[in-house]
Amino acid sequence: GISGGVENTNYFVTTQVPGQPKHDYVLTLFEDLGYDELPYFVALTEHLVEHGITVPAPLRDEFGTALRRLAARPALLFPRFAGDHLPRSAISPNTCTIMGQQLAKMHKAGQSFDLQRQAHRGQAWWTELGPRAAACINAEEADLLLGTINIYQDMLQTGIELPRGVIHGDLFHDNALFEGEQFSAIIDLYNACDDFLLYDVAVAVNDWCINGDGSINEDLYLAFIEAYHQTRPFTNAEAEYWSIMLQTAAMRFWLSRLETYHSLDSHQRDAGVTVLKDPAAIRDILRLRQQHQHLLPL
Repeated sequence: GISGGVENTNYFVTTQVPGQPKHDYVLTLFEDLGYDELPYFVALTEHLVEHGITVPAPLRDEFGTALRRLAARPALLFPRFAGDHLPRSAISPNTCTIMGQQLAKMHKAGQSFDLQRQAHRGQAWWTELGPRAAACINAEEADLLLGTINIYQDMLQTGIELPRGVIHGDLFHDNALFEGEQFSAIIDLYNACDDFLLYDVAVAVNDWCINGDGSINEDLYLAFIEAYHQTRPFTNAEAEYWSIMLQTAAMRFWLSRLETYHSLDSHQRDAGVTVLKDPAAIRDILRLRQQHQHLLPL
């Protein structure tokens, strides 16, 4: 098995016919997503590949079938890409430039994708889980969490028109593969859905473009944002709501880590998911985003 999976179990698989080269694959068993949810992701990854985006699309058998059941769970088999995720110390302005370009290209390619999917952990989820998570933390943290949810909801009430489309939803640095500084692929698209494109940028910036304390690293930030903007220009409305979106992205991942950490998700608890990420780190990022405003360099 491959360590690090939170919602899926992954295995490296190698096959070889005598006298022929080996072939490397990744077998994914889905612990959280249901069988009926997965055709969306099969179609999306195939669409992105057709539009030149380097993501793993599942293999189909001679009958055209990709999705199977294995060990009573939905399963897909993917080609294995070379490389590994970058250690944080290896993230550079160059790699941030690459990722800004790649994310913008993905967003543009997604505009022609016909299927739609609501966010698995979107506003309805925040509203339901927020008060339960707040009961597990101290009063100051609860105010921070619930206050950020309210800020986002107030933003929606203004009737804003921000560009929407297919987003990755989880483009942390461990969801991209590199060989050195050579980009290989974007992986783990199982949070993909239809949402504000700006939110997806904020998720990535909050992980790719930070110092050790979670504050924004200006060199990494400018490299990422300028590369993205050159490929898909930001709108004036996106610039106006950028600060709120950075806070929202931090809040969403703080909330999901609280959910797992305090075993508030019965599906993950029953599946025996044991990989825990420290909620405090992303909480501190949220605090910093509220204390320090950052602009989009249009």
